[in-house]
Amino acid sequence: MTHFPYFERQARRAFSLIEMLVVIALVAMIMASATPALMRTMQATRLATTGDSIMGAITEAKQLAYAQNVPVEMRFFKYPDQDFTSSSVQLFRSYQLFKIVNLVQGVGANAVTQESVVPVGTLVKLSEGVIIAAGQDLSPLLNGQNGQSLDDIKANASGGVGYSGVASAKYNAIRFMPDGSCRKVSAQSDGFAQLDYGTLPTSFLTITYDSNGQDITTGNLPKNFYTIQVDPYTGKARNYRPGF
Repeated sequence: MTHFPYFERQARRAFSLIEMLVVIALVAMIMASATPALMRTMQATRLATTGDSIMGAITEAKQLAYAQNVPVEMRFFKYPDQDFTSSSVQLFRSYQLFKIVNLVQGVGANAVTQESVVPVGTLVKLSEGVIIAAGQDLSPLLNGQNGQSLDDIKANASGGVGYSGVASAKYNAIRFMPDGSCRKVSAQSDGFAQLDYGTLPTSFLTITYDSNGQDITTGNLPKNFYTIQVDPYTGKARNYRPGF
């Protein structure tokens, strides 16, 4: 009987079907256990990136107001999630900076001075799956008078989309003054914004995950969130990240 030592050695080195199935099962178990942790890490990264970007925009607004001696407004735009047509919950999903300038319309005794906005940079949309919660409990800094917000309509563009690019969007705003202070825009009256000083304990906003178009409250706030507090007297921003 003829023997083939080489092929016998090769056969002894191969894996059996049962051994391969065991390895595949172990890999699947490891992946299943690691996926939730990986997803949480990715979410936390997006949340931190968004929060850091907003912190940077606040610093830019404060510095621009001081350097150019003009008020700089930071508008946060809110609208329902366009992927959930049945949802009517408005959450903040983008923001942009604007310089505030005074324009004189008319001549002589009929001249009227009104505020106008000049966009600074471009609209910034929040990272996918990340929103700024609306409401007095989580983002009192972005509540106007009686909790109302202003219509996002460009001048001389009635009925069209506003600066947010979304029809019927609303916005709330904070305004950085040349003296370094930060005030809330509570309403518009006679072409000028009504500005209110907030208090330090209520001058904050909360960045968190979108909950499939649902409203976010303290009762269903995820473990990971990013809170930014803006001092109304100095305009200095601080962050708080308990879940990181």
